[in-house]
Amino acid sequence: AKVTIPEGKSVILDVSPPPLGSITVMGKLTFSDARDLELTTEWIMVHGELEVGTEAKPYTHKATITLTDNVKGEEMMGMGDRGIMLSGGTLNLHGTRTNTWTKLAKTAPAGSGSIEVLNASQWQVGDEIVLTSTDFDPRQAERRTIASVSGNTLTLDKPLQYMHFGKITFDVDQRGEVANLTRNIKIQASADAEQSYKGGHIMAMVTSRMFVSGVELNRMGQHMELARYPIHWHLVGDGGKGQYIRNASIHDTYNRCVTVHGTHNLQVENNVTYNTVGHCFFLEDG
Repeated sequence: AKVTIPEGKSVILDVSPPPLGSITVMGKLTFSDARDLELTTEWIMVHGELEVGTEAKPYTHKATITLTDNVKGEEMMGMGDRGIMLSGGTLNLHGTRTNTWTKLAKTAPAGSGSIEVLNASQWQVGDEIVLTSTDFDPRQAERRTIASVSGNTLTLDKPLQYMHFGKITFDVDQRGEVANLTRNIKIQASADAEQSYKGGHIMAMVTSRMFVSGVELNRMGQHMELARYPIHWHLVGDGGKGQYIRNASIHDTYNRCVTVHGTHNLQVENNVTYNTVGHCFFLEDG
């Protein structure tokens, strides 16, 4: 099914619908914050507004948008396929997380089943975290799930394979970072992207606006495809002022992370990324 929300009409999504072929938003589509919601669709074209929470009132439940690729090779207004695509539209995505990363409070030895960090506020059982490598080998970064939280001590779902350094030595802070990858708003491609490397993408054209905070982007970006990135401001110019992506988690991507192309004065702040292909934060004529 293809769904169109006409100009001037506002629709509140308060139940998870069956998979949709596509959604065109001329008016406004809002996610209700009364319950967890899932929306599965080929693509969403936004000329009006798509809202999941606001800056003043972030979304508190779980919202998941999954982008499928059942119809191959669609080309929507020069923005391709399998995306949330904005042509003169507004995207408001506001999750609850602001504590996106911290540091180890002390060294975690290899084999340890728990770690102590500087600040575990907002972090919860079931969250996925990444301990960065503190060795010369970047592949010693380790992904774990939080099994329990006690203050700033996190029990892990399985022991660490490597040592992660957590000390200040000779006044140099060498404490390893720990990033939280879990957010209550998730935008992702369906699992077939793990084989095709054609993930989802979010793209804003001129006169569009994006205000994104506390969002998780997973299986995003389309490998070796120009202008198909997890989140992408494309030639918005000075209209970028006031726009932002903050407190986001961008992981397991196939073509960069954040691309700012010909767009000025927007803010990219306090985001964490892991296991990504290509330049992560890419400033193109910006």
